[in-house]
Amino acid sequence: MSIRYGLAVLASLLLAAPAFPQNHPSAFIGSWEVETGSLAGNCRIELLGTAFAGKLMARSMMCMGPLGFLGGWAPSGNGVALLDPVGRTVGNFEPSRRELVGRLADGSIITMKPTSGQRFGGRWGDDRRHTDRDGGAQADCYLREDTDRCADPADIPPPRDRLLVRSIGPLNVRSQEDMSSPVVTQTVAGQCFTVYGCRDTRWGPRCEVRWGNNQVGYTIKYYERRANNYIAFLNRC
Repeated sequence: MSIRYGLAVLASLLLAAPAFPQNHPSAFIGSWEVETGSLAGNCRIELLGTAFAGKLMARSMMCMGPLGFLGGWAPSGNGVALLDPVGRTVGNFEPSRRELVGRLADGSIITMKPTSGQRFGGRWGDDRRHTDRDGGAQADCYLREDTDRCADPADIPPPRDRLLVRSIGPLNVRSQEDMSSPVVTQTVAGQCFTVYGCRDTRWGPRCEVRWGNNQVGYTIKYYERRANNYIAFLNRC
């Protein structure tokens, strides 16, 4: 599905949000271990940053009952709402001690534990920090290195289709998706260029870039520096 759907969904959620501060939506993207308290045991849920049929995508693995038929998710209050395939709310979840705790329609209490490094607690429209063990500033969201502030949610998902984007800083373009492959060209800070979609690889998202006489290379969408997560380019020019 086109990245335009994902951007439109995130934009509409932001416009519809109440004025009080909330958790940054990107902080919830990733895998979660679900504790149901039932004999069926734990299962897994993945919240994705891309959209399908107007909803941010979610999928469950080995979950029973309503959680076995997820159709999407949405930021809700300070947490998230899980949705069924037709968009009805399956359950609302709020942060509690670095976990998400919620209740399903049948009254079941569910706990979701982050398993892919999610750090929620950041806010829309500000640059809240907490101090790490070494005394450094630690962000609770994806950052822009040029401002050292939380990135706009619309700039976070990797484009799935052709899109004109803007490099935040110098950005290497490599001959292959592997980061050890040779650098074949490089963008400069503020340069607009076209990516021809990104795809998930074993090294993370990799985005196709073309230039010159139809030369093809690959660049990154995210990187880590000083224990913080950054985006490499904006999803706009």
